[in-house]
Amino acid sequence: MLSDAGSIPAASTSFGSSDVLNNRKLLTRAAGLPLLLFFAGSLSVAGLSGQVPSQGPPAARGAERIKTVVIDPGHGGIEVGAKGKFGNLEKEITLAVGLKLKALIEKNMAFNVVMTRDRDVDVSIENRSAIANNHKADIFISIHANGALQKKAQGSETFFLNLNATDEETRRLAYLENNSSQLESRIDPSSDDDLMMILWDMAQTAYIRESSRLAEMVQGELNALLGTRNRGIKQAPFKVLAGVACPAILVEAAFLSNPEEEKRLASEQFQAGIADAIYRGLARYLRSVT
Repeated sequence: MLSDAGSIPAASTSFGSSDVLNNRKLLTRAAGLPLLLFFAGSLSVAGLSGQVPSQGPPAARGAERIKTVVIDPGHGGIEVGAKGKFGNLEKEITLAVGLKLKALIEKNMAFNVVMTRDRDVDVSIENRSAIANNHKADIFISIHANGALQKKAQGSETFFLNLNATDEETRRLAYLENNSSQLESRIDPSSDDDLMMILWDMAQTAYIRESSRLAEMVQGELNALLGTRNRGIKQAPFKVLAGVACPAILVEAAFLSNPEEEKRLASEQFQAGIADAIYRGLARYLRSVT
């Protein structure tokens, strides 16, 4: 599940209202598309309601142009996220995986790697986005462990942004992640209003195609390396993905609510496997945009 987290550089540990405002201005400029384009054709909001738009961003980002990868370990601090039967917490697992992924990227790729948190602290969704944008992120990867009422639910899944969720289960997950402090059984459609404005303001549509491709490659590696059930690639209105001005995905590695998968998630070997799978998926993506 999702909420807050990441390695906060010393200069980025504190954000006020002005930072959020500056972040929104930065996002609007970074997207580089006037809102008028939403009515002009290929980047219309109608493209958000179904399949991935057939046209990608104004200019494809070659691997040589990618300099900064931001890793976002879900939750942290008082936001523990999902909790397993044996007491394992999502916030601890996501941080462990995030640190392992950071080490892999720094060892094998010439990229600057920034984490939204590198310890057990609470970081708001808005500040996670601000950290990414202040560091001019080229790739954003949010890491989570899933939870469900059905204890038998299992497998990994990878999300990219869309205002309309793939299905009701995905929509409910996004709602709970976006409103982690207000767990309600019913979903109020009006809760999408803020996200709608963010999507329009930032013209996030420009990055959906690349996000979809990155999600596909990461999901493929998760299935191959971890042997988990393939729950596929899904679209959902995660606010943390809407807030960043670059290709962005959210990975739900496995289910903490499933006792068997909880045991695997708690093992360092499995955590290393998740990090390796995400790294390999990222490497495939970079080769594809060269």
